[in-house]
Amino acid sequence: MNLLNENNPVHIFFNKLGDIIIANLLFLLCCIPIITIGPSLTALYHCMLRSVKGNNNGTTKTFFRAFKQNFIQSLIIWLLLLASGFVLFTNMRFLQNNITSMGRIFFYLSLGISGLFIILALYIFPVIAAFSNTTFNLIKNALVFAFMHFPSTLIIAVISILPMFMTYQDLKLLPLYACCWFFFGFALTAYLNSFFFYRMFKPFLEK
Repeated sequence: MNLLNENNPVHIFFNKLGDIIIANLLFLLCCIPIITIGPSLTALYHCMLRSVKGNNNGTTKTFFRAFKQNFIQSLIIWLLLLASGFVLFTNMRFLQNNITSMGRIFFYLSLGISGLFIILALYIFPVIAAFSNTTFNLIKNALVFAFMHFPSTLIIAVISILPMFMTYQDLKLLPLYACCWFFFGFALTAYLNSFFFYRMFKPFLEK
């Protein structure tokens, strides 16, 4: 009977696991058109932040409510990130083959901008999930949070990027990795990151 107690650690664990799997499948489903990855990521972080906070009452309902509420803003920012990323990638590929000193300077400058771009991409959708504001202010606040909590930013970058990097390093295990990503990988990453994001956001959410 103790196992059926909602405060039992086993019960809590399986509830969290179920929320993560459901959120992951919903995220993948809503990512199918590709251009909706931004709104899907915002909805995923909204669910995971609520899960960390302890008031995620219904993952499916919470996910689709956040997806609908933040759709336009998340979509615009996602398309801007895609366009900026394409320009940065093309520019760096061109400058990489430029052996002049000026070309090298611009290459390292583009490299620095790419780092800033990655930091913004890691933070912007959790910030949209947690706060309501203008697009410009959300972008500004995302960068402020990132640099105010730079050690946490490094940890979030490792949690977000390292598993994806490892996935493509061993092609023999690619089917296993793909299975993990399909069932829980994206949501688990967002859940782990949400512990850091919630700690940053909490003082401002209380206000």
